[in-house]
Amino acid sequence: MFIGWLKFADVSELVAIAEEVGWLVDGYHVKLMMMHSPHLCYGAYEEGKLIGAVMAIEFERSAMIKYFMVRERFQRQGIGRRLFETLMGALHSEYERIYLHANPQLVPFFEEQGFESKMEVGRFVNVGKVPPFNFTNAHAKELDSGNFDAIITAIDRETFNEDRMDFLFDEMERNSSLKFALPNGFQHSSVVNARHVYLGPWQVREGHEEEAEKMMRGVLYFRGLKKVVADVPLGMAHVVDLYERYHFQNRQRFVHMSRGGNGDVRFENIYAFSL
Repeated sequence: MFIGWLKFADVSELVAIAEEVGWLVDGYHVKLMMMHSPHLCYGAYEEGKLIGAVMAIEFERSAMIKYFMVRERFQRQGIGRRLFETLMGALHSEYERIYLHANPQLVPFFEEQGFESKMEVGRFVNVGKVPPFNFTNAHAKELDSGNFDAIITAIDRETFNEDRMDFLFDEMERNSSLKFALPNGFQHSSVVNARHVYLGPWQVREGHEEEAEKMMRGVLYFRGLKKVVADVPLGMAHVVDLYERYHFQNRQRFVHMSRGGNGDVRFENIYAFSL
């Protein structure tokens, strides 16, 4: 077994591993991470075949780790640890803050690596029983802001205290992207496979819950034929309440963990994390 940088030819195998272990992975997103941060995308190979991976994307001051997984029959053999330590060796002195969403059973492992738990995250899925609501062409026009880029640039910096736009703008330019913006918030959703739409990133300034509800109605109106999936900060009662009122259910739990920096993410603005 050896560890090396991931290649574009590995994407389909990486998606297959994700399906095996229960991760929601979008091939477009994987390729985009490899384009932006190829030196932070590692694979474990056995006889030339991909058996595990870990990836990270870099921003202005931080890096986010994604897609840390190993095929089931190769787990508990130290492969995941080797992958993670390889990535951390590349990240260690480069960034003020490193963060990730951990499966609860892996929290002790990440704590060994110096990460601290900051917020529980729930994966919410709409179950097809959306309550009736009024949505007209006038509502759709209101959400179709021509000022989307300026709004997301301002609000995402307020939320994460850094510039993340280089990656996010590319992430939100796929053919299936649906983008809404109002004066105090923005929302993005995209098709990730035949069954699911991923909702995120979605941020609204605290105190403007009425704008968030308009966006919720918009995404359900336009995406109603697919299941909408969103990763939601569970400690934010006003956010969880909105999902529950529109008949979303919490199907999985993760833990937002970070290492380094002062952890100054404004979770109160986050209605859905990015994929």
